[in-house]
Amino acid sequence: MSQSQGAKKRRSSTGGGSGSSKNAARRTSTTPPVQRTVQQQTTRDRVNKVLPPFTTQRYVAIWILGMIPLALVLLLLLRPADNNTPDTSNPGGQVAPTTVASDTVAVPTGTAGRTELPVVVEPTGTTSSGLSGTATGGTVAPAPATGGVKYMIIETDKGRIVAQLHTDPLANVGKTIANFEQKANAGEFNGRVFHRVENWVIQGGDPTGTGVGGGTMASEYNQITFKAGALGIARGGDPAINNDSQFFFVKSDSPFLDGQYTNWGQVIEGLDVVNQIAIGDKMNKVTISSTK
Repeated sequence: MSQSQGAKKRRSSTGGGSGSSKNAARRTSTTPPVQRTVQQQTTRDRVNKVLPPFTTQRYVAIWILGMIPLALVLLLLLRPADNNTPDTSNPGGQVAPTTVASDTVAVPTGTAGRTELPVVVEPTGTTSSGLSGTATGGTVAPAPATGGVKYMIIETDKGRIVAQLHTDPLANVGKTIANFEQKANAGEFNGRVFHRVENWVIQGGDPTGTGVGGGTMASEYNQITFKAGALGIARGGDPAINNDSQFFFVKSDSPFLDGQYTNWGQVIEGLDVVNQIAIGDKMNKVTISSTK
């Protein structure tokens, strides 16, 4: 064999070996990715397997997942309000008024020695909260007021309220006027506040300023209607007993009070002031006289 032929064989054998090595390397490099795809399947692959892309099942699943938080939000918004909130409109918390029909006055039951202004059910069906009062004095029976025109004048920071009192004997409120005249002219109401203000009534005169004060006196009744500006007396469950200090003005016609509460005067000046009164407003000076 010639030298040139030996060299060709060597090159041939060398070239063949090099090609085999490259093929082996390619086989080795392509094997691991195939193994990883089979052994380490991703979450996306699993989702795609259960819910293939661009299918109805996938869109329905996405819609359901999106509706869950919306449903939770709606449940929170529509959750019923807590009905266990304590009622703070009754400071004493010991009186449970009975249910009554429209245009009547509920008569509550209470503990002995305690007076409570009953819950008033207005003709519209709305209920106005009651006002409690603990009797601190004995029954008041002053001499009846006699003769002439008399006015109750209340000076406030918002203006003056003048009510003409029903001094006519036929009005049957002589003892009521005498009681409040004695207290007012002794200065007892000066500095007291209006402790109850609602859309139809304002009330004050309580010596404690809380709605639980005042003594007792005998009630007096007539058939004078409670029109806007009428002056009345607070009372408890016993119609025969009035509070001797707490009085109220109605801001609108309230015929449902007729014959149920003592009507002893009518505002003739300052009804606009009555409508402006807020809880806590003071009576700077209260007098009852024959002049205004």
